[in-house]
Amino acid sequence: MKTKYNILIVLFLISASAPWVCSGQATAQENLLTLTEAVTVTLEKNYDIRVAKLDTVVSGNNATAGNAGLLPSVYANGGYDFQKNDTDLDIAMFNDDGSQSVIPISIDGAETEVLSASITAEYTLFDGLGGYHRLDLLQNVNDQTRLQTQYQIENTVLNTVFLYLNVATQQENLEISQQQLDISNERLRRVESKFNFGAGNRTAVLNTEVDVKNDSVALRQNQLRYKLAKNDLNTFMGRDPKTGFSVQSDVDFYPLISKEMLEDEVLRNNTRLRLSNEGLEIAQTDLKVQKAERFPKVFLNGGYNYLDQTNDAGQLLSQELTGWNVGVGVRLNIFDGNRINRRVSNAKIAIEQNQLQQDKVKLEVLRDFENAFTEYEQAQEDLNIEKSNLKTFEQNFERSQLDYQNGQITNTQLRDAQLDLSNAKFRIVQATYEVKRLETQVLQLTGTMLTSLK
Repeated sequence: MKTKYNILIVLFLISASAPWVCSGQATAQENLLTLTEAVTVTLEKNYDIRVAKLDTVVSGNNATAGNAGLLPSVYANGGYDFQKNDTDLDIAMFNDDGSQSVIPISIDGAETEVLSASITAEYTLFDGLGGYHRLDLLQNVNDQTRLQTQYQIENTVLNTVFLYLNVATQQENLEISQQQLDISNERLRRVESKFNFGAGNRTAVLNTEVDVKNDSVALRQNQLRYKLAKNDLNTFMGRDPKTGFSVQSDVDFYPLISKEMLEDEVLRNNTRLRLSNEGLEIAQTDLKVQKAERFPKVFLNGGYNYLDQTNDAGQLLSQELTGWNVGVGVRLNIFDGNRINRRVSNAKIAIEQNQLQQDKVKLEVLRDFENAFTEYEQAQEDLNIEKSNLKTFEQNFERSQLDYQNGQITNTQLRDAQLDLSNAKFRIVQATYEVKRLETQVLQLTGTMLTSLK
């Protein structure tokens, strides 16, 4: 496996990153999937991200002046009423001399029709700035939802990288296992050839056959792990698990800046910290909204009315009314069972809770960064050690092959040298991708991963 260092940023963060080289296990029938492509597919198809993006749309729709009560309310009303009744009326009439006469009226099926229409509007002139505070609250909630979506995307991208690196690990392990089996098959061919010419013994042949069988089993196990790893990545990306692909295996490492500078980035940009800050702002704004309920509400109302009424019975046979109306009203909550006071008190408690939560999150994020960076440094050291050791194991195996051919060591000793070399290669693969995994985790904690994608 080839490993190279350069100063290019993490592959999936910018399009200018150098591509990883395809592993020897890639086949012509499978498409090469780069890490950048895997992240792109995940961002488009992952179901959790798609749901989170819809939540952001909903919160954006809610964060409007109208939803906060800052715009006037306008209503149109209309109606038609029809009645048909048998009517008996006694109508009092006053004569010129002051006397009263009663005129009886009896109508069967007297009809009454009323047609009405109106447009009314109401606008709050003053409510203790409650409307403006409600708008701020809605905008804060929208910002919080966006941060939650960003946090969801960050974690999803991070998991995509981890799953991709797992596929790369299994792909490399599969290639090493194949090489191991090829070496054992070659050893078996040579042992059998020596035995056929009378220069070996049957025990050496049997021992080598056992090695071949063991390596075949190991290869099959690695093939299974490779297939399962690809299924996991396909499913997480939101596509058919049976989709065939191979991945790039060589890694470009990004030399991180100093630990102190990275920690400053964490305090400024970490999404989880920003979420806790937003929660505190929401609690503080909600307190302003609750306090505004103590102020009187002054509102302006007005409208235009139309009425048309006809009667078959009575003194008023028809009337038609049209006109405007306007007024100003004041409403003051004198006593409501202390509900406002309780809401104000609870809002203050919520602020204190969010402040405590903010302190807790800060400690946890700094702990996560400290752990990730410490592991990252340790993993780099481990990788350098394993790379340094690899040359020794390679020389040992080459020397052991020569000694075995010269009859200076046994078949078992040659097998030990072979296993030592293979295990060294496995450890390098593991150490390489562990450095990459921890490097990506550190970048995610600094909050710069998604902004670098733009």
